[in-house]
Amino acid sequence: MMIQIGIIIVLTVFVLKGLFSFRLEKDDYSKSTDELRTEFQRKDFLLLFLFFILLPSFTVGLTILFDWLSDWSTSNDKSILHIIKPNIGTWIVMAMMSSLGYAVCSIFKISKWIFKTNESNYWTYYNRKYGFKATRLLKYLGIILVIFSSTLVCLNLNSYVKFKETKIEINEFKSFKPTEYKLESITKIIHFQKTVAPNGNIVQKPHYAIVFNDNYAWRTNDNLRTPNINDDKIFSFLTEKTGLKIEEIEIDQ
Repeated sequence: MMIQIGIIIVLTVFVLKGLFSFRLEKDDYSKSTDELRTEFQRKDFLLLFLFFILLPSFTVGLTILFDWLSDWSTSNDKSILHIIKPNIGTWIVMAMMSSLGYAVCSIFKISKWIFKTNESNYWTYYNRKYGFKATRLLKYLGIILVIFSSTLVCLNLNSYVKFKETKIEINEFKSFKPTEYKLESITKIIHFQKTVAPNGNIVQKPHYAIVFNDNYAWRTNDNLRTPNINDDKIFSFLTEKTGLKIEEIEIDQ
């Protein structure tokens, strides 16, 4: 697991270094806005187009990377019969957040390559075009999103539930060490049809819960996970191993 998290940290440091290193000279108004527009407008459209190409490209690439790292972290454990871990939807959301910072960092580097010593004048035009220091907004928004999303990715890479022949290993989103439960310690297996949303509304969201003899309950919708059809197979396996019947309860309160 440390290798996977290390890869994320290396990527994060590389992007943050690019974002923090961006510096814009103070606007001395030596050129008018019209002069700057004439000089940079065409290439500005090109960079804008490139930015909107980079956003989905980074989203797709990072989603594939995160999902691969997640699979890699458990692929060598042959004792796992079933596993529940973050699904592709989780990685897409985190990749979308990260992609803005990656795209901004790339545009900063590309602009330096295109404009060379004239780069500062281009970003001066960019800020004047929007009427405020838009480069500062891009820079610090990118930094915040990269740090936040990278932290979430590292936590989710370390989040899983492993079902083995005689035990279950649960490593929650906020945990650094998995908790092990023998299958004999399961006291209830529950299937809920509905749950209470954060706004208090009752919504249709079928999911399972495992209750252990220490009264801890793990649910298949914990950590914002979306239950899926494969959960049925896992809980059929549990009923066979434990001899317990699945209790049907309408609302998870």
